[in-house]
Amino acid sequence: MSSAMKLRKIIFNVFFWLIFVYAVWLILFKLATDFTTIKVIWSGPIAGMAALFIAALKAHDIMLEGENEKLKEISKKSLSVFLKLQAKDFILIAIFSFILFPILYKFINTGVAICYLVGVSGTFLASFLSGLVAVNANSKALIASENSSYELHKTLLNSGFSSFLIPIGISMILLPVLYFIFKDANIITGYIMGAALASFTTISSGEIFSKASSVIASDRKEGKIAEIIAGNLHVKNMAIDVSITVSLLLISCIILGALVLNLIGAFMPLTLAAAGIFTIITASVFAKIKFIKNSKILVLISLIASFVLYAAVSYYLVEMVFMPKYGLFYPVLVGLVVGLLLGVNGYFATRNKKDELKDFKKEENLARAASSAFVPLALVGVSSVTAFILAGGMDSYSAGFWGVGLAALAVVFSIGILGAFSGYMTTSKNILSLDEEETKKDEVAEFYDTGAVFNGMSKDIFSVVSIYAGAIAVSAFAMTVNLEDMDTLNPFVMFSVLFGASLPHLTSGLINGSFIKAVKKVFKKEIYDSEEIIKTVSNKAFLGTFIPLALCILLPLGVYFSALYVFEKTIAMQALGGAFMGAVVSGGIISILSANRDSLSDNSSDFVFKETTKLTASASLKLIAIVVLTLAVILIPA
Repeated sequence: MSSAMKLRKIIFNVFFWLIFVYAVWLILFKLATDFTTIKVIWSGPIAGMAALFIAALKAHDIMLEGENEKLKEISKKSLSVFLKLQAKDFILIAIFSFILFPILYKFINTGVAICYLVGVSGTFLASFLSGLVAVNANSKALIASENSSYELHKTLLNSGFSSFLIPIGISMILLPVLYFIFKDANIITGYIMGAALASFTTISSGEIFSKASSVIASDRKEGKIAEIIAGNLHVKNMAIDVSITVSLLLISCIILGALVLNLIGAFMPLTLAAAGIFTIITASVFAKIKFIKNSKILVLISLIASFVLYAAVSYYLVEMVFMPKYGLFYPVLVGLVVGLLLGVNGYFATRNKKDELKDFKKEENLARAASSAFVPLALVGVSSVTAFILAGGMDSYSAGFWGVGLAALAVVFSIGILGAFSGYMTTSKNILSLDEEETKKDEVAEFYDTGAVFNGMSKDIFSVVSIYAGAIAVSAFAMTVNLEDMDTLNPFVMFSVLFGASLPHLTSGLINGSFIKAVKKVFKKEIYDSEEIIKTVSNKAFLGTFIPLALCILLPLGVYFSALYVFEKTIAMQALGGAFMGAVVSGGIISILSANRDSLSDNSSDFVFKETTKLTASASLKLIAIVVLTLAVILIPA
């Protein structure tokens, strides 16, 4: 690295940390203490801009690693394939937006329609930028691996954090700004709907391409470029999924908090989320301590730092700023404890010892994954009830579920640093594929092992958070439409619960089917040309997303209007709520089971056959949730 580049890097870092310290002071001691006005809402955009700034800084560090001649062609091809895939995603999103925007404009209101377009645009931009960083990280990391272990570890972290922070940063900017403009949480559900639709599209098409390419590449070397891009797509898909989960949690907490404590209730979760982003950024510094050589120890230190920092900051905000002496920190404390327990459980549930890998069977993966789902699900149940009671749920359901939402935010942000390890693991895997000279295979494999272990923990945790987000969204829907009870003995309501539970299975099955068809087509037609392989698989990814996306949007509407035709409006809303709950429970369980199975496969380096189920079930759960929440805007009692 030249002296000029080193100097530029130092200046950028100093400039960032000065702004970072000022932003933390502004949020914790200026805006948060003036929570009686709308000003505190700017804590979200400030944190979002900090996330984008650090992402840009880390991406800049990646670019400074340099590039040799042998990798230029691979980088050029990878970028070309990525851009073509993004163009197809854009076309798909544009088609559905062309259909949905006039419907929202005509039958709900202009504000919801505008927010929808912002959500679609912002999420697609986040997906593009996140994927772009992941694609560029491959060759840079390979160059870093030839320099030193520390440089490789730092590059892997930089790429992972950049891809992870970009979608969250964009969401934290757009969501509060829209709330500031419209001052109505029900209006900005349009933003979440647009974001959920765009995320479902990019995740579904990306997972079809990703998994099909992995299977093809295991059989023929011509699929190498497609396999590398497949890993990069999975990285940005994971980041987008986490971002939409956080957005759904925030909008649900804002809706419930406004019912409970007006401005204080609406702004507290937003401020806690902003503080969480600063916690993640600060904790990332501990993962780069130069004199500690063991990468797993570095990550554990940063995890502990993140947990302690978020606990301290959230205690200060809740107990000393927003609601002193009301005990509202206790639900947050529940979330902190659950996050810690989920991290420990995920570590041991998805970790394999090397001497066990030789005879590791897929059947054993499935059995362990199924049994390991019990602890996360039990923790969700126990912690939700505990947080509900501690937040005053016995006196007010809105307050209780709002407390559960605060607990869920604590789970996300106290150990959200794990979100970087999808990129860490995948980039390591891509290096192993690109390094034909095998100069440092064993050393890079150790970094892959680190990424696989902590990525397994993150999958487990964020699958659980998806259930939290869905449950809070159900309660937000119920409170919005004044749905006080549900007649589960009504056959239509009972059927709706079962119907909703089937949707994540159906969408995941259809998307899995599309990737299998893509693989069969390549093998049946004996396609060996790399460009033709990419074209065939990407076309199937494009077409295979249409029906699942349409089902997630249309079937919940079908439940409501069918019940409305047969029964009264109250039963129709109960049926819609029942379908909503069924989708949350079913989608959450599928997500946890498949996440654990995928993590066990990652740890045993079994890349031959991995399903699309985890992310697609999670994405469909959230899209269904957002469709129902948006529909609630026109169901609000006059």
